Amino acid sequence: MTINSTPPPAVCTEVRDPQGRGTVLQVVYAHHLDGETLAMRLFDAYGHRPENGDALPDEVPAHTVMELLGAQGAHCAEGWHVSANEPTQEAWDEVWPWAQAQVRRLFPSLTWSVEPERRIALPWDADK
Repeated sequence: MTINSTPPPAVCTEVRDPQGRGTVLQVVYAHHLDGETLAMRLFDAYGHRPENGDALPDEVPAHTVMELLGAQGAHCAEGWHVSANEPTQEAWDEVWPWAQAQVRRLFPSLTWSVEPERRIALPWDADK
């Protein structure tokens, strides 16, 4: 299976809005993530914590990762994309190894590297 290939079409169902405001479209979609891509999602979510003086949790539970992915998918589906300043090199040095460790702990059987043409530009790859 190819990583991050075009996903199958979303499954959409009309449902009652949880707040009782009428009918809404419930969208369920599939997307393939490998370990590196998932670690980048965690980095995006936690990258500014050290700069803000917040400690990284020792461990992130699987349900927190699932909530994060659900929220990111919902924001993307609604057309919202968060753009923030890049974390500092110090934050990268602290958070990236932590994010990798969380993914490897939670999902030890995931393939790690994405396809070369879809590879994320990582700081240490700049010399290549």
